[in-house]
Amino acid sequence: MKAVILAGGEGTRLRPLTCDLPKPLVPICGKPVLQYIIEQLGKSGCTEAAAAVRYKGAKIEEFLGDGRFGGLRIFVSYEDTPLGTAGCVKKAAADFSEDILIISGDAMCDFDLAAMYEHHKRSGNAATIAVISVDDPREYGVIIGENGTVTGFCEKPSFVNCRNDLVNTGIYVVSPAVLGLIGNGKPVDFAKEVFPEMLKRGMKLGYYEENGYWCDIGDIPAYKRCSADLINGKIRAVLPECEQKDKECEISRETFIAKGAYFSPKALSKGCTSIGSGAYVSDGAKLSSAIVMDGAFVGEDVTLNDCIVCCGAKIGTGAAVYENAVIGEGAVIGEHAVIKGGVRIWNNKRIGKGVTVESDVKYGGITVPELSEDGISGATNTVITPGFAVKIGCALAKITDSCIAVSCSEGSASESIKYALISGISSSGKCAADCGEVPLTVLAHSAKLLGADIITHISSKERTRIMIYSAGILPLKRVKERILHGAVTRGEYMTAGWDSFGEIYRFSGAEKLYTAELDRLSGFRSPFDVRLLSSCSAIKQICRSFAQKISGEGEKLTITVSETGDTAYISSGDTRIDPVSLTLAVCAYEAKLGNDTALPFSFPHTAETAAEQYGKNILRYYASSMDDSDEEARKLAAEQLYMRDGFIMALKALRYMTDSGMTPAELIASLPKSSTAGRFIRVSCPPQRVLGRLKAVPEENEGAVIVEDGERVFLRPDKRGTGIFLYAESFGTETAASLCDRTEKMIRNAVSSLKHGI
Repeated sequence: MKAVILAGGEGTRLRPLTCDLPKPLVPICGKPVLQYIIEQLGKSGCTEAAAAVRYKGAKIEEFLGDGRFGGLRIFVSYEDTPLGTAGCVKKAAADFSEDILIISGDAMCDFDLAAMYEHHKRSGNAATIAVISVDDPREYGVIIGENGTVTGFCEKPSFVNCRNDLVNTGIYVVSPAVLGLIGNGKPVDFAKEVFPEMLKRGMKLGYYEENGYWCDIGDIPAYKRCSADLINGKIRAVLPECEQKDKECEISRETFIAKGAYFSPKALSKGCTSIGSGAYVSDGAKLSSAIVMDGAFVGEDVTLNDCIVCCGAKIGTGAAVYENAVIGEGAVIGEHAVIKGGVRIWNNKRIGKGVTVESDVKYGGITVPELSEDGISGATNTVITPGFAVKIGCALAKITDSCIAVSCSEGSASESIKYALISGISSSGKCAADCGEVPLTVLAHSAKLLGADIITHISSKERTRIMIYSAGILPLKRVKERILHGAVTRGEYMTAGWDSFGEIYRFSGAEKLYTAELDRLSGFRSPFDVRLLSSCSAIKQICRSFAQKISGEGEKLTITVSETGDTAYISSGDTRIDPVSLTLAVCAYEAKLGNDTALPFSFPHTAETAAEQYGKNILRYYASSMDDSDEEARKLAAEQLYMRDGFIMALKALRYMTDSGMTPAELIASLPKSSTAGRFIRVSCPPQRVLGRLKAVPEENEGAVIVEDGERVFLRPDKRGTGIFLYAESFGTETAASLCDRTEKMIRNAVSSLKHGI
């Protein structure tokens, strides 16, 4: 067997570990990842390998020495310019004539590579991909296929888009015919270009499911997890030689102390702690699940909790380093300094005596709450602070080239966080439009006029919610979600020069622009005595006069608008037009006027029936678009702001009733007959696995569906993978609420089975 080891990774998400070190040489328990991989290749019968290198390749060449390492003949192939995963293999394997194994030099695994190679030979595949089941597939390429044959790919999906959890490990066996598809000297990627081209040509592309250990050490949490797994014996690999533990020391069974390290008998260690060769741990130090690399010094009475101290770093007496913090190579932390959780101190930086560090010394970028369907939220001035809002503003500047429109709810807290966020946008060189204290629905109309393709609304009480949307109050596409999250968590912001700050527009006409639209839509007289209710004082102030404007002298009718302004319901006597029915009514009205309507993919399918009675269509857009397949729907939705504006939908429904001479009860009777209900179910295991247990049929781009006896339940994981949204439609005798109850019970049973390995 011959192999190509992909060893050109920069490891940007591992910095500062990889500032001066190529990712394959990052040590785990004192031994580089690359060495573990080479040893695994040797055990699998590989005799010759090429290491494809680029970033700091000279260090890898120095590490490999004279061309023989771990029983293999091994040589280095340099990329002068980036060639991609396939392009560098083509260059490195120029002298190989048989099927070759391709493996990453910076992902830890103990796969039976010989068994995979033999499977590939027997199957007749042109290429075989090693796959493994993972809990969180969002940062990987998901394989679509069955019975060992690949039929498609889903690259770095949201939980919304996950159809299974078998991911591409980057370990392949390929034939010379596959290498023939790769051009010379050009950047080409296996997953993005070569494998899709194989499917187009009808070449046999297979997958081989492994149940061994695999960890892509792509970020700090993964690196720490891999270190703990190695110490705990979860990886079939040989640890370096270690020191005997002093019986008098308080050292946990999981602690690894490399040969040549010193650990004071008066120090304490618990959890999966790793101490590298030449490291020194002084009296009174307390280590818990810490990684201390070669040559680092830990002073007296130091506290290290679930953190990383890189090679040669020095931690002064009484200092404390907390969860997920990283102290870079050669950095010096002064006596009694405190490094807060998540902070990264770059290489060779010095932190003074007694200083408390709350953000990265170079980029800033403490881990933040993830973007969810409700935006980014947390306790006001604790989790969501003005300083954090600046970072969000800087991150927003990375996902658009246009102006960003911003507004906030009433109150000093909302206003302060709004100003901070706008400052972040401006400091990154992008323009911001401050639309004042107006609701999200009002902001959306201003954003359209301003040409802003990102809108942000801040609402602060005990908790602050930062709502971020594309134009038209539409969910961000997946690619923008990933860029936004990465920018905040890794501190990868754009920074403007002193003379290049973005302009801040103070747009004072937001309310006038919105009321002009309301004035246009309220040019009719309703037969009902219309009242308006809302817990949002701004909505009441803006909209009440227009409710009065259309009000007649008949039966009392109340429009109740939500605090966020995006939904509403109408009540009159014993009749209640709920938000779903209100949306269906507007769809029918727009269809009668000759218009198609755009709705979320999760909205009940009775909308199609409402539109079809007038010969029009419903276009659907996704909660996390992976591509442009819903672009037509998104463009239409951006024009139809009223579909996400409760009061305007109520105006349209009243106009429909007025023009048609219908009462609220008659309007309800005219709509397609069904019962609908929805809820969110939190789950304690990966939601895509739960859907698999339910045997729900995956939809093409989002979620899955269970259809039985005329009943339909659409299930969609939330964006953070913490639970599942249920959207039930009942066309029969069973109510949608009962259908939700039944489906929730199925979900609970599936979660229980998964927990107990049944």
